Amino acid sequence: MDDETVVRVTRGELERAAEQAGVPQAAPALWAALVHQADVRPAPGDLPAHRFRRTDEPPAGRRSRAAEVAVYTGGVIALLAMTVFAGSGWAAYGAGAGLAIVTTYLLVFVLLAELLRRRHPQPAGVVAAVAVATVPLVVYAAHAASGLLDLPPYADYDAFDDWGTSAWMAMEVSALVAAVAAWLRHRASFLLAPGTVALSWLVLDLGDATDSDLGRQVAAWLLAAGLFAGALLLDRRGMRREGFWPHLGAVLVAGLAVLLSLEDVGTSGTPVAVAYLVLGAAAIAAGVWLDRRVHLAVGGLYLVGGLSYFAFDVFGDSLFFAPALALIGLAVVAGGVLLARGRRRPLR
Repeated sequence: MDDETVVRVTRGELERAAEQAGVPQAAPALWAALVHQADVRPAPGDLPAHRFRRTDEPPAGRRSRAAEVAVYTGGVIALLAMTVFAGSGWAAYGAGAGLAIVTTYLLVFVLLAELLRRRHPQPAGVVAAVAVATVPLVVYAAHAASGLLDLPPYADYDAFDDWGTSAWMAMEVSALVAAVAAWLRHRASFLLAPGTVALSWLVLDLGDATDSDLGRQVAAWLLAAGLFAGALLLDRRGMRREGFWPHLGAVLVAGLAVLLSLEDVGTSGTPVAVAYLVLGAAAIAAGVWLDRRVHLAVGGLYLVGGLSYFAFDVFGDSLFFAPALALIGLAVVAGGVLLARGRRRPLR
């Protein structure tokens, strides 16, 4: 490989390049040609050429995977610190000082992301996501200091249940706008995590604003369908990492939509368990179809939840339920093996 230059290119990058060149219809043929070229070694005596390594993810050895896990683990901890675990200690000195503190947080995160952007794009994207998660804090502090909105007492930032819908929406819209701006700047897949969360809460709050059960159900189902459609669009453009977060949001919101729909009609027990069994089976089927582990994992949890109800509450005293369920599980395993044998090697 001394006389060759290895250039990494993803399918999404190739499709965007074809669109910019005005020939988007040529992208599939170009990708197939690059795949073939990557699999064929040059004959002796050939001139040096650019060899393309086809991939949607960076090459990962043990060290790079450990570094990636460390980066995302630290990012999740920082995200939780700026959202779920944000207490009222930073507001102890009053509204104006609290606004200055959280604004300083935001500026530090933004500057750190900019410093890392060129040489360390992945950590930069994680830090940018933390900055996005800090934006609602800044918006809340600004409103509390100015008194523009009817917010709860300033020291009760973590008293989420007491907040009004208008306060939530102001912070959700700001976080969504910040997530879009940060993604346009850094193009990091992790930035879709806070963006997906902000969009989900915004749509669900719009459903709550209707003050009706039907409005909440419609909002949840529309959100699940929208996230799933957006995830499929990202997958088709070769942006599988970006698509992970809307895929995860879609399958989780679908579970919420099922629960809201059944609660409205006062249903409980067996119908709820059956509904989650159906949802779990559908999620697993979608995971197999799309080659998405997130659907398989969450769908499996739905199945476990539904089966647990039948195992402990319906057939708890039955001698044949456990072996029958084990046979069903083994049949599913056999089906998976047959599917793996008959499936063609995926294009990566």
